[in-house]
Amino acid sequence: MVSEDKKYVESLKKDDFSAFDALFKKYSESLYAFSLSITKEPYIAEEITQLVFMKIWEKRSQIDEHLSFKSFIFSITYSETISWLRKEKSEKQKIENFGGQFSTVSNETSYAIEFNNINSLATEIIDSFPEKRKEIFKLSREQGYSNKEIATRLNISVKTVENQMSSALKTLKEQLGKDGILGILFYFIMFH
Repeated sequence: MVSEDKKYVESLKKDDFSAFDALFKKYSESLYAFSLSITKEPYIAEEITQLVFMKIWEKRSQIDEHLSFKSFIFSITYSETISWLRKEKSEKQKIENFGGQFSTVSNETSYAIEFNNINSLATEIIDSFPEKRKEIFKLSREQGYSNKEIATRLNISVKTVENQMSSALKTLKEQLGKDGILGILFYFIMFH
């Protein structure tokens, strides 16, 4: 058996394709079964088996005919199978990472759309305020005036400004609260 392999390898090193074919017929099924037992993927095991024999043909001049060809070929098969497993694990990790990034981007996009919707709703609510309340609210929240500055500017009492602001914020909180947690969050970010 070993001497038979030795003869095949000696012929193989002389570019004898029939020796290569004989080695393929002798070992391909065993190599396939060995690879399959590790990968659990018939297609991959077949690919690895073919790859091993391609390497045998390409490196034929470097094979040592005095060493066990069987050990040599199984060693290459094991190496290629482990290499495939590492690559597979790396690819799965990349896919998971990409999936995670996509999920994050998707969530950020979703939140941005929801935030814009809530912002539009807030603008509609503010625009529906009575004229004086709307003016007081915009001076306070959009232009940053204090209650005292607004009172002086509009020639009204500070108490009136406080009452109008209180009513405006109450309405916003009630209306935006209907749009869930992001509505409430937006209310606190923008109006507190």
